[in-house]
Amino acid sequence: MTLAFKQAARVSSNAARARRGLAALTVGMSIAVALPAHAAYPEPGTPIRLVVGFPPGGGADVLARAAAVGMSKALNANVIVENRPGASGIIATDYVVRAQPDGYTLYLGTPGSLTILPNLQKVPYDPATGLAPVSVLVTMPNVLVSSPKSGINSAADLIARAKSGKDVTYASGGNGTIGQMAAEQFNMLAGIKMRHIPYKGTTPALTDVVSGLVDVTFSDPSVRTLTEGGKLKALGVTTAGPSSEFPGAPPIGKSIPGYELTNWYGVLAPGGTPKAVVDTLNRAFASVMKEPDVIKVLAASGMTATSSTPAEFGALMDKERVKWADLIRKAHITLD
Repeated sequence: MTLAFKQAARVSSNAARARRGLAALTVGMSIAVALPAHAAYPEPGTPIRLVVGFPPGGGADVLARAAAVGMSKALNANVIVENRPGASGIIATDYVVRAQPDGYTLYLGTPGSLTILPNLQKVPYDPATGLAPVSVLVTMPNVLVSSPKSGINSAADLIARAKSGKDVTYASGGNGTIGQMAAEQFNMLAGIKMRHIPYKGTTPALTDVVSGLVDVTFSDPSVRTLTEGGKLKALGVTTAGPSSEFPGAPPIGKSIPGYELTNWYGVLAPGGTPKAVVDTLNRAFASVMKEPDVIKVLAASGMTATSSTPAEFGALMDKERVKWADLIRKAHITLD
């Protein structure tokens, strides 16, 4: 059995576990959100679409389907997940930006399409005005991993090897991804220069790190199946504190003072959506993210359920746009 086939089997197994968790979630959840008696939103019989910029089966899709189950109950409405993959989320983002600002089309946003890519290329929307933030839904670490064949066993080992003059490579799922940003921030703060090897997606990137063709990569928590199976070694997490998913991997900030990166997913509505509708959605999502069954389903994929006010979410995106613009300029990052 080839490595790629084994990884595909793991992904299929993970997806199956997620589906079973979502099935239990559908049966077990009981959510009630107190909405104003005069609220006209949502209208009975009008479905709400939650648009995802990635194919079914990944972490964003697991989150969207868990949230849709909860939101359907919370709002007494039919919430439908609509996958519109392509261009690292830009296609889905633009679709929602152009939708009617009535609360019936929502977007599950990621840092890529909202705070990173607009600094690297011209996108067909203004992420600061084209979308109305509703709430952050989950946070998660990225994890630095290496192949056991590499001999790199810690972030300190990686830095020492790069400073010795050896050619050190890192893989990413593509130019402009959060994985590239994590690695380039590592480069800048550690005073090293790992060589970037971009791939068209995380699966081929992980395949070549497992095989030892590339030294390291920064992955999302779904890589846990490979670290637990001994195919990869977790060297550190990007968050300020430790991660329960990777207990043996300390925060990278312990080796590189000031290093921190927290990945997230959040929900947004088209710009111009009435405040009353945004507030109704915010209350409902906040309630859903506190449900034990939702927390359990998301934790199985390495995500920590949370919530925020619309203003807090907007401030987070503003801060990150500035942060990534600065890194992109200093590291001379391009899409070429």
